[in-house]
Amino acid sequence: MLLFNRELMNTFRIVLILVAIVSTFFSHGYASLSPQEEQEALRVSNNAIGSEIGDYTLIDQDSKSFKLRELIGKPFIISLIYTNCGHICPTITMNLGNAMKEAGKDFGTKFTVVTVGFDVENDTSQRMKEYGSNFTSNFKNWRFVTADEETMKKLTKALGFYYKKRGAHPVDGAGGFDHLNVVTVVDARGEVYKHIYGIDFKPQEVLQPVYESMGAVARQKQLKPAGIIDRITLFCYKYDEASGTYKLNYPFLIKMTLEAITIFTIILFVWRRDIKSVFQRCISH
Repeated sequence: MLLFNRELMNTFRIVLILVAIVSTFFSHGYASLSPQEEQEALRVSNNAIGSEIGDYTLIDQDSKSFKLRELIGKPFIISLIYTNCGHICPTITMNLGNAMKEAGKDFGTKFTVVTVGFDVENDTSQRMKEYGSNFTSNFKNWRFVTADEETMKKLTKALGFYYKKRGAHPVDGAGGFDHLNVVTVVDARGEVYKHIYGIDFKPQEVLQPVYESMGAVARQKQLKPAGIIDRITLFCYKYDEASGTYKLNYPFLIKMTLEAITIFTIILFVWRRDIKSVFQRCISH
């Protein structure tokens, strides 16, 4: 029995090592922030709740300038993305679109939506229009906008939005940004009402605070820990320059699948070999 337990412990150690390798591979390149940086980003974001939005000049998908404070009078939603993002940003935008569908075609009478491209070097008005066209055909109440660098710095600071440029990805060589996955609700007075964190939010998670902000519901500050799922999921989405749409990155997905199958095959092989060896030894003794 002692021999049996020892062999099982050795097997479990091997399995844990392989799991650690898998976790390291999946997390590397998708979340290069330390836990301390993540918590600080969330703290800054949380502290922005209740702050007033400034009068920033933005440029929409049709190259027309407007003042953000023109939207004040009814709630509005702000989502910060960058158009070269191959996975997280389009997923956030897609789920935001689901919320718009849930709200109905007349949602613009209650609130408006602004998706902001924070990568000022690449997120031009034309690029924002191409990006937005993947999610809506009507830009009247859902604008896709950009701004100059100074304005973007002030806006992201006011919203408590964290982002920083990162190096090339170790798998596909693509660069990008580490940023907080968040959608922000601004109330009718132009104050930050609530942040919705993560990428897999449901329509009501966005719509409920919008409707709450119209009434006398107390503003609540809350700090949501960044889960590992929000840091590494949906890595298989990639922007296709030719079609101007987001598609599954099949080569990368197949590569990851084959590697996962290989690892679990090794685990199964080691497990079966050790179990067989243990029983043979037990029988011989």
